[in-house]
Amino acid sequence: MLRSLALRFPSAAVRPVRVPIRLPRGPLGMRAYSADHSTGPGIARSASEVATRAVCLQLVMARWGMEMALKMGHGDEETKTKALENIAKTSEEPIIAQNLSAKEHELMAKEDGQWDRDDLQCHGHWESLGVLLWMLTNKVDLPPYYEMFSRPLLFNTTGVLPAVPKTIHDFVGNAQHSHARRTPAEVQRAIDVAEAWYWRAHAQRLLTTREELGLDRADHGPSGSGNQSSSQDSFLQASPTMVQAADVAKLPRGFVKLLRGLPDAIARASRLAHEHKLIEAVAEDDFGIDSNALYVNLGVNKNIPLNDDGSPMEYPVNWIPYHRVDASGMYLLTDIAQHRMLAFNWLTGTVQDWDADLTELPSINPVSSLWAPFTEAAREDAKDDGSDRT
Repeated sequence: MLRSLALRFPSAAVRPVRVPIRLPRGPLGMRAYSADHSTGPGIARSASEVATRAVCLQLVMARWGMEMALKMGHGDEETKTKALENIAKTSEEPIIAQNLSAKEHELMAKEDGQWDRDDLQCHGHWESLGVLLWMLTNKVDLPPYYEMFSRPLLFNTTGVLPAVPKTIHDFVGNAQHSHARRTPAEVQRAIDVAEAWYWRAHAQRLLTTREELGLDRADHGPSGSGNQSSSQDSFLQASPTMVQAADVAKLPRGFVKLLRGLPDAIARASRLAHEHKLIEAVAEDDFGIDSNALYVNLGVNKNIPLNDDGSPMEYPVNWIPYHRVDASGMYLLTDIAQHRMLAFNWLTGTVQDWDADLTELPSINPVSSLWAPFTEAAREDAKDDGSDRT
């Protein structure tokens, strides 16, 4: 666990720990399109595999939609019953039944209306589906990591109808025989951006831990650093649940050091991410979030003015720092980052199990895209001062 954290956060003092970096296994190189119509560089899945995973996800998401309708009391009962029957029947098609994950099998086997709160959390897989369809077609773009994919667009892109199994076979067959549409640069870029936002979501979990331990107080400032900016000091306020100093002393020193230096690490990561165009803006030494776009996703701005053609008017960008997003917004940011990262991990073969723990997904690049430029610079510094031991 601590080794994993150390590799994700180079150092509390924002200087990478010089430990051997174990390269992830799998075909991660920038390889050319193969004869089996592989969907892109470094992609371990054929186009037909990606399309099959996509239709499985779409069917699960269709069931999710009906379960939500049942819970909310929306729609005509006869229509919902018929739709659920069609979904259940189509899920028995071999191409679906043989390729659902264990968790998906469990969900699809439940009686209508029996999904619980935890089951309904699978809605994040809309974001995974979006990534898969982005790989297969130029009809889908990757939205910023504070915006969700358009669900109607995803459904319409496949042309799959749960009541018509033939549409599933048509979609997979067409994908298998079509040419890859994403260039090596596009895929690498998308992976780099995904890693940056996944890192930031993971950092937020650690910031919460830092708060609970009381390490955000002045007497627990970053080791060796007494010049934190006011914006960094404002990351966290003292928590009523903070533990005693004696409890902190029982924790591994490396972990405590990492938590103390976290605001500095986030500030440095934000500058690097912006410099390398992995994020659009920096706000208060943190990843910038377009709050208007984020909260439209959450249904906060329901009365959106419309243009003459009926399309929603664009709001001016309002950048806020990641750490100032409220709980509902933070949940959405994490959900988007985790489910998109899962899709890229699966596509590249770094994760085989679709039901993998979303909080422990590995980097796809040998060094996370966020820290790669910094790690290289640190190596050069080490050579200059003769301290390189790797």
